[in-house]
Amino acid sequence: MKQKVFALLALLALSCKAEHNAVATDTAGAPPSIDQRGMTVNAVPPPPPGSQAPALPRLIIRTAEVSLIVGDTTASVEKLAALASANGGYLTDSKIWRDGQLVRATLTIRVPAPKLDAALAAIRKLATRVESETVSGDDVTQEYVDLESQVRNLEAAEVEMRQLMTTVRERTKKAEDILQVYQQLVQLRGQIETAKGRMRYLSQMSAMSTIKLTLTPDAITKPVVEPGWQPVAVMKDASRALLKTAEAAIDVVIWTVVYFGPLLLVLAGMLFVMWRAIARRRRAGLARTS
Repeated sequence: MKQKVFALLALLALSCKAEHNAVATDTAGAPPSIDQRGMTVNAVPPPPPGSQAPALPRLIIRTAEVSLIVGDTTASVEKLAALASANGGYLTDSKIWRDGQLVRATLTIRVPAPKLDAALAAIRKLATRVESETVSGDDVTQEYVDLESQVRNLEAAEVEMRQLMTTVRERTKKAEDILQVYQQLVQLRGQIETAKGRMRYLSQMSAMSTIKLTLTPDAITKPVVEPGWQPVAVMKDASRALLKTAEAAIDVVIWTVVYFGPLLLVLAGMLFVMWRAIARRRRAGLARTS
């Protein structure tokens, strides 16, 4: 049964293709026509021999990683966020934490690709010094072009499948045949949307460059006494540690008296009995020799 259905679908597809080719042949010399979507279709003449195709715009995803030494980490984070906004970008994520007496931070900002160099120059001015800087680029032009071709082919196949769906409904009127064609249409539409989504992602990533920043405070500018130092809190912490040590020592004494005490008494009793027995044997031996 399935072989018959597939054979029928193949014949219908061939008939639709033949009709389409016939129409295309008849209208080869006609003026521009209107396609199914209402758009004017103009025949594009092939380029003359020896001419070069227009260069495609390059899609390059640029990413910069910069490690900075700064005087004030928190203030630098605020300045970098303002810098990104001033250049038409935005702050995507940030993390600030205390490492001992030092406040460190990492953040990621995105700026328009044409302004990447200017943004990096402004970032260098905000730092005491630049520890490292790396700029990398990923050329995704070929992938984007391949996706464009894939979308065109899938959309052409979708048009053919829709024509086939119409033919199947008119000629066979079988639910099984219609369902098979519909499933193929759903798969094609899913592939088209996936490819277009990837194209949008590549366009957005290439339009905006990413800058990953690591901020480390300068040890020379660190104050002698940190603003957050609290002697009273330190004394309380020391008192708690002392009490915990005393509690641990008392626990050891209790375990020694309660748990090991009876065992030591039993062991001492056994040793005393053994000592008395040995002493008696010695006295008995001395009495025999005398």
